[in-house]
Amino acid sequence: MPSSAACPQVEVEVESMDKAGNFIGWLHIEGVNLSVALVEQALSKVHFTAERSSYYKALLAAEEAAKQKKEKVWSHYEETPVEEVVQVLEEKERTANYKPVFVTEITDDLHFYVQDVETGAQLEKLMENMRTEVGNHPPVEGSYAPRRGDFCIAKFVDGEWYRARVEKVESASRVHIFYIDYGNVSGQQLPGHTAPLPPALLPPALLPPA
Repeated sequence: MPSSAACPQVEVEVESMDKAGNFIGWLHIEGVNLSVALVEQALSKVHFTAERSSYYKALLAAEEAAKQKKEKVWSHYEETPVEEVVQVLEEKERTANYKPVFVTEITDDLHFYVQDVETGAQLEKLMENMRTEVGNHPPVEGSYAPRRGDFCIAKFVDGEWYRARVEKVESASRVHIFYIDYGNVSGQQLPGHTAPLPPALLPPALLPPA
């Protein structure tokens, strides 16, 4: 019979049991955890289920050391670059900047349009200049064919001319108009009730560069 000195001391540590009644645990040979040794020698990787074990930290340390050697199962290991953490400055507290406005239109879907009270006099002057221009050079009926997206002048129900934008053209007698300075919408324009918008009256954002 072989002597007991030649046999390694093997210890099985049972940690838990699965639903099928199988033991889950660790094998120790001569006091060495076999799982940790296999990971340390780059012969195995740490499985996520080891997180609950008391040997998890030892396994991670062994795996990290094996990665650095880039041998066996880690021979093609490339270290993930560490992302630089950019410190984000805290946003300054927002301060309210209130301005007096005049509500000109509230739509059925609860959108609303306003005019800046401080620039109201400028708008009135612009309207006056536009109507003077139209009075001096009345639009010729039939000379203008509205197209979707056009900026134009259009008559409102009060009989006055206002700056507008063509939203949709269904026919010569049915043109959808949006009055850009007030937010009103008109679904029908009679022939001769729309005309080109003089370049001097274009909204500032649409003026060509100087």
